[in-house]
Amino acid sequence: MYKIVKVIPFDDFQLYVEYADGFGGKVSFTKMLKHKDYECIRDISEFKKVSIDKKTKDIAWECGATMCKTATRNMLELKQEIKNLGLPIKL
Repeated sequence: MYKIVKVIPFDDFQLYVEYADGFGGKVSFTKMLKHKDYECIRDISEFKKVSIDKKTKDIAWECGATMCKTATRNMLELKQEIKNLGLPIKL
């Protein structure tokens, strides 16, 4: 099971996420913000109220929006693999 140890929000709706094993990177939420589940963090001041949920260890916001630690890890790993392969795909 993955354990997030750090989340840092940026002004462009990205989060830097770091895991206990040292793996980490930036995840963009710009596309996800179009979904109703993330409506409450469309304002950058609300987006920056991010933390690590004490119980689930997922990414969480004060308004109740969450992002699964495993899904986030999978996105970061895919992004890294695309970069390693030199593919012209932007996530």
